[in-house]
Amino acid sequence: MINDGMRTLNLKKARWMIREMQKGELSVWQIAKQQQVTPQHARRLRSRFATEDAVCFKPCGRKPKLLSPEIEQLILVQHRKTLCGAVNLEKVLREKKIKVSHNKIHAVLKKHGLAETQPSKSKRRKWVRWERRHSNSLWHTDWYVHEGKQVIVIEDDASRFIVGYGAFSQATEENARRVFAQAFALHGLPKQVISDHGSTFVNVHDQEGKHGFADWLKSNGVKPIYARVKHPQTNGKIERLFQTLEKGWKHFGSLDKSVDWYNNIRPHMSLELASGRLRTPAQAFIEKKR
Repeated sequence: MINDGMRTLNLKKARWMIREMQKGELSVWQIAKQQQVTPQHARRLRSRFATEDAVCFKPCGRKPKLLSPEIEQLILVQHRKTLCGAVNLEKVLREKKIKVSHNKIHAVLKKHGLAETQPSKSKRRKWVRWERRHSNSLWHTDWYVHEGKQVIVIEDDASRFIVGYGAFSQATEENARRVFAQAFALHGLPKQVISDHGSTFVNVHDQEGKHGFADWLKSNGVKPIYARVKHPQTNGKIERLFQTLEKGWKHFGSLDKSVDWYNNIRPHMSLELASGRLRTPAQAFIEKKR
C-alpha cells in the first residue's frame, strides 16, 4: 500500500494512475483528483515507477520481533505452573513486567505441542456474562464421571471458587448432602443453589415420608433453583469448570491438587479487575463477600 496522508492506494489504483500519466490524455491534476490524492503524490508515484508493470509494494509494517530464548522458556515455565492458555498467560507475564502478546505466546505453545489452533475461536464472539455480585449469593452444583468415579463439585457463581467437592462410587443424595454440609461449615450458607433435575437434587420422598435434597436445602434457609430441562447452558459455569478440573487432574495426578491449583494458583480470566490485576477464585471469593 502507498499512503500520502490523504488516501491509501492499492495496487490496482496505483497502476491505473501510472498508465493514465503515460497516455497523457488527462492532466496530473485530473488523475490525482479522481483518486483523491495530491498532484505532488501522483508525480512522486510516476518518478518512482517507470511503467504500470513495475508498480510493486513492499510489505507494510515492521518485521515481527522474535522472542528471546529466555522469554520463550519463561512462557513454558508459567504454562507448566498454571496450565493457563495464551490470553491468561499474557496477563500473568504482564504482572511480572514482561509484555508479550497472547498471539506470540500461543505460537510458542503450538511450537512445543501445548496448544492447537481452534477455528471456532478465530472469530470474535458476542456474548454477555451473567454473574452475581457477591460471594455466597448463588452456588452451582452437578455431578460428572471420572474414571468410574462420581464427582460432585460446588462452585460459587460470583468468584468461581470451588466451595465443595467429593469423589464417590455412587452419586447419591446422601453423598451430596455430605459435601454440601461440609461446604456450609467452611464457607457459610448461600442464598440459592442451582442444579439440574437429577434425582440427587430433587425431592424424592419414600414410603416413610423422608424429605429429599431440596427440602433439606430449604430447612437450612437455602433456596433450590433448577436449570431448564435439556439446556446445560443454564448451569454452564460448572460445565466449563469440569473441563478445567479434568485438565488439572490429568496434570497433577489427583483431584485435591487440581482443586487447589484451580482455587489458589490459576488466575481466572473473568476475575480480572479494571486496573488489570489478576485474581484467583480464592482471592475473589474473599474480596466479593458482602
